[in-house]
Amino acid sequence: MITIQLQFPAGRLHATPWGRHVNEGAIEWPPSPWRLLRALLAVWHHKFPDTPRENMEPLIAALTAPPSFHLPPASQGHTRHYMPIANHGTSKIFDTFVVIPRSERIIVCWPDAELDNTQRELLSQMLVAMGYFGRAESWIEATLLDDWQGEFNAVPLNGSAVAENQQLERLLVAQPADVYSHWHQDAAAQRSETLLAEKREKAAAKGKSTDSVRLTAADRKKLAATLPETLFDALHADTDNLRKAGWNRPPGSCWVDYVRPANAFDSVHPAARPARARSSTGFPTVARYAVTGTVVPRLTEALRIGERARQFLMGWSKKINNSESASPVFSGKNPDGSRLDDSHQHAHFLCEAAGGGAKITHLNVYAPMGFTVNDERALARFTRTWGDDGHDLQFVLLGIGHAHDFGGMNEKAGQSASLAESKIWISRTPFVLTRHLKIRGKDRADARSHAAATERELIAAVRFELSNRSQFHAYLDDIQTTPILQNGSGTYLGGTQTPWLQFTRTRKTGGGSNAGAHGYGFRLAFSDTVSGPIALGYGCHFGLGQFVSTNELKPSE
Repeated sequence: MITIQLQFPAGRLHATPWGRHVNEGAIEWPPSPWRLLRALLAVWHHKFPDTPRENMEPLIAALTAPPSFHLPPASQGHTRHYMPIANHGTSKIFDTFVVIPRSERIIVCWPDAELDNTQRELLSQMLVAMGYFGRAESWIEATLLDDWQGEFNAVPLNGSAVAENQQLERLLVAQPADVYSHWHQDAAAQRSETLLAEKREKAAAKGKSTDSVRLTAADRKKLAATLPETLFDALHADTDNLRKAGWNRPPGSCWVDYVRPANAFDSVHPAARPARARSSTGFPTVARYAVTGTVVPRLTEALRIGERARQFLMGWSKKINNSESASPVFSGKNPDGSRLDDSHQHAHFLCEAAGGGAKITHLNVYAPMGFTVNDERALARFTRTWGDDGHDLQFVLLGIGHAHDFGGMNEKAGQSASLAESKIWISRTPFVLTRHLKIRGKDRADARSHAAATERELIAAVRFELSNRSQFHAYLDDIQTTPILQNGSGTYLGGTQTPWLQFTRTRKTGGGSNAGAHGYGFRLAFSDTVSGPIALGYGCHFGLGQFVSTNELKPSE
């Protein structure tokens, strides 16, 4: 048995999976065995250059089998900052990492592997000399253990079924040396034939004979550079060169399905939750996520993303509660299936495009009734939904609290204008009617009377929605509601005027009554500052009818 202990003094592991961009918010957990092997080779080259290759090859070969892991309690964290790039420019980086308590350790074990005393001594010395693992920010203290008697909670799936309390994770693992040798022979022959065919095609295009076309020594050297001869050499291949050569994964590697605990990123320790949830300010009402992925949808798809988020959170809620029904705060229903008495106290799934951008940057899950301890656990385990064309969306939990914890007008500092306090609120996503406008026959006599009646009925529709929210009852008599009815009315996304017609305005599943799919915008002026979020009308629990706070005031105000 070979057992390695990994401890992180800074409490962080920065490890982006192969093939994923750092801005996607994806992280390896557990860290891939391929990464560990390359880290050992880096230590060998930089700190043990006098150790011959003949000593390293059998050591690495003993560690190529998929290991088992014991993962400690952890959570996800992230930073957003601007990274300097060429020509004195900057690029915004969304850097996600695993937060590991400094006292905790990752255990990596190869139960069937063995090393002789000399090899164990070499491995022990290299682990002690390893300064970081993953990126340079991931400081590490690595140790070779003589024995370990704990249980593994992240292991290869090996064809077994995934249990309800487990989550599937795909890790990059080294192929067995003999498998790589056979693959290398076939791949080398195939790549040589492809390159030769390309050279002959170019010769024919120029009217030259193809009989004398051969691969040169330079051609063979170029092929060898992107097709290492042995697995040991493949582990040394430069990542940038492999990507430029078109490899979708490093040669010598393979994907292995692992299962890990479904609550691997339970962001708050259970013992600390009840005290915070039952503080003097009551149960928390807002969970805020950063949204990232290879392809992030525009805010025009807020309704669709809100529905998906609810579906995933209801699934987690059922698992945590060990029940066939999700918590009422997510489902909007009592355990017997009946609707809650107050239909707007349960969760709203509100997408946000910060900074006036076009693409969704955040998701705010807002529930006036508040989240219980188990609800918080479900919120902590929600990390992704499926996306378009196979591009999953990643959700990084920024915190659970109240609107005032996240609200503000400084969006560059991460504050949310949707959760801020303001007297003036402007539509950010379209308001869709829940009942038809009551325009009488006499009001249809001419365009002017019809427009006046439409405006009157729209104001009445908004007031009706506000009257169903207890937090606005004190302001009903003083709210100034102004419909925005000019042609092409909508909102600015990424500096471009986007009409309400471009928004998805009808749910694919579920209930909810609407009076047509036309979208409207409004300006709300309260007599005093009120706290967001404000979401009204059809689909308001899934992102429609959202308002954003603004400092804009009319001249008369």
